[in-house]
Amino acid sequence: MSKVRRFIVVFCVFLSAAVAEEAPQLLVDQVDYNFGEVPQGEPVLHTFKFMNAGDEALLISKVRSSCGCTAVLLSAKRLAPGEEGELHANFDSARFRGDVSKKIYLYSNDPEVPIKPLQIKGKVLELFALSPRQINFGSVKPGALMERSVTLSNQTNQPLLIVAADTTTPLLKVRLEEQLPAGEQRPLHVSLKLKPGQQRFSGYVMFKIQGERMYDLRLPVYATIH
Repeated sequence: MSKVRRFIVVFCVFLSAAVAEEAPQLLVDQVDYNFGEVPQGEPVLHTFKFMNAGDEALLISKVRSSCGCTAVLLSAKRLAPGEEGELHANFDSARFRGDVSKKIYLYSNDPEVPIKPLQIKGKVLELFALSPRQINFGSVKPGALMERSVTLSNQTNQPLLIVAADTTTPLLKVRLEEQLPAGEQRPLHVSLKLKPGQQRFSGYVMFKIQGERMYDLRLPVYATIH
């Protein structure tokens, strides 16, 4: 092979390698966000910042998040090389307690990492608790009046007021005390009277509790008819 031909081959290989290296690259400033401890019901807000550290345009095709967490892309879906973007995340702690970890996924045309996982984690402090957390009356006869009690605990350092206790059906009723002093417990009496013709029953008792803010609490109720 002549020197000229060898030079052309080497140059073409080098050029092909250089072109192949040009690609978008999704670089996130902080992939894990720990919010520490928050009281149940308090929203957790965080903005993830990222940039295109590559040589080609970065295209964000989709954003997906796990249950209880929403994510919205604040910036454009197309980022030029060196351009920055933001993703706003909102975690609703109302339905969670204890240690939680939520995932957000960024889908892009980054050839190395097409799906970039982000994480929001921390601990949700339970302000009030139901024990048990649901009622299952088991197998019941139509027309029979069934009653159960659950305990509502105030785990805060302030008094709570139960301003409303509604049910999803008039077949389900609840009796309770409205005042719930700090650190104390109160019984909730739930009754169910089913009509003939039903095979299964499922419903909710829904509470609105006033503290520093208004809180919602649900008690699932189940039964089968024999």
